[in-house]
Amino acid sequence: MARVFRSVLAAVACVVALAAGAPAEATFGPGPTTGAGDSSARPGFVRGQITFVKNQAHPWHSTVTWDVSRQRGDGTWQSLAHDSWRAGSGLGGAGTENPCAKGEGWLPDGRYSVLQYDDYPGTLIHGRAFRLSDKRCPNGTLRQELFLHTEAGAGNSQCADRPGDQVCRWEYPKVNDYTSHGCIKLSPSAILALTVAYHRYFHAGVRYPLSKVSLLVR
Repeated sequence: MARVFRSVLAAVACVVALAAGAPAEATFGPGPTTGAGDSSARPGFVRGQITFVKNQAHPWHSTVTWDVSRQRGDGTWQSLAHDSWRAGSGLGGAGTENPCAKGEGWLPDGRYSVLQYDDYPGTLIHGRAFRLSDKRCPNGTLRQELFLHTEAGAGNSQCADRPGDQVCRWEYPKVNDYTSHGCIKLSPSAILALTVAYHRYFHAGVRYPLSKVSLLVR
């Protein structure tokens, strides 16, 4: 019964949230990655990318990577940072790997803009989170209210350990908290590390253009 109750709550978190695969090399957004003497180069321009790499065999052992690079005068890119963490997406069952299964399947492939929060004031999603832009899946279904988040209470706290599964407490491995109703899930320590790395170059509360910061799902 606790699992059923949690599933109902988690579905609301990803649908109404407004009130281990090996790391792979990230693919950055628009713009040249090579080209000596490239007249379009912007020397010193810094861009960041979060990449969610799906593990087809084990969806809750997928990977989130973080990459930052700076463009040189000749148009090539210098890597400034690279990190990776375990992540999960999808609820389980037949719809887990179906990007068109709203509230159940993992995210559609493609690029998303992000809006980072240090303490998201949602109904069920709290704490550090990245709000993702909407995306249509291959059959035209619009996926909305998508996040990269963890399970925490307001102020990034962990609520008391009580019987059953709780959305305000990370309980893995007792409970598989890497499951989600379409969002991307990280552990509290992983999303803290990602947030700290993000803040070295970018600010909370700013939705940067895709050429500056993006999240790639693949």
